[in-house]
Amino acid sequence: MSKETMRLDRFLALTNAAKSRSDAKKLLKTQALTVNGVICRAPEQQIDTDHDTVMLNGKQLIYLQYRYFLLNKPDGVVSATKDRISDTVLSLIPEADAKDYFPVGRLDKDTEGLLLVTNDGAFAHNLTSPSKKVPKTYLATVTGRVSEEGVKRLQNGITFSDFTSKPAQYEFICEKDGFSDCLLTITEGHFHQVKRMFHAVGNEVVRLKRIAIGGLTLPDDLKPGEYLEYTKEQLNETIYRVD
Repeated sequence: MSKETMRLDRFLALTNAAKSRSDAKKLLKTQALTVNGVICRAPEQQIDTDHDTVMLNGKQLIYLQYRYFLLNKPDGVVSATKDRISDTVLSLIPEADAKDYFPVGRLDKDTEGLLLVTNDGAFAHNLTSPSKKVPKTYLATVTGRVSEEGVKRLQNGITFSDFTSKPAQYEFICEKDGFSDCLLTITEGHFHQVKRMFHAVGNEVVRLKRIAIGGLTLPDDLKPGEYLEYTKEQLNETIYRVD
């Protein structure tokens, strides 16, 4: 059974060969595109994405129904598909059309780090489902140093007006000039959760960066604003990996 059948102009848009149907029509007029070895000029021609071979200037165009990107989200960018004021994470990934793609979960505008972007709703739902309890690790710079009592509260759970946090993992890294670097791993994703947890124990977050989701870690050489593409299999094997 075919994965999917679609018009050729839509196929060209989804493989980033054309930005619009008008672009596709212009492209077809160049006679540079073939379907199964035959020059094609008809934008309405149906393409079987499993069995037809579409070539553009001698290079095969590959259609992937679902795609998965790992973005190193910079500070100042919004985790949304569109925003009237600020740039969104989708503006950093040319292959990810805002009509179909979306961030998996969210990071605050001033929070940096690992963010997944996809067009696979089932994958996103599974990853963000509370029942899965997928750990998310943040590198936080906070004012002062978390007290022993504060550490216990982070590790045992803190009650807020709208939820009680699940037990978190806390690791102190270093302290300098009145600020501390530490790691906090949580299995939830409530609004401003990490900031609220530190505030509750007497410390304020001045910088926050997500560095891991499950076994998936942010590559050290991936600069803010850069991204990598993964397969679903690679992500599932890494995220849910049990060491």
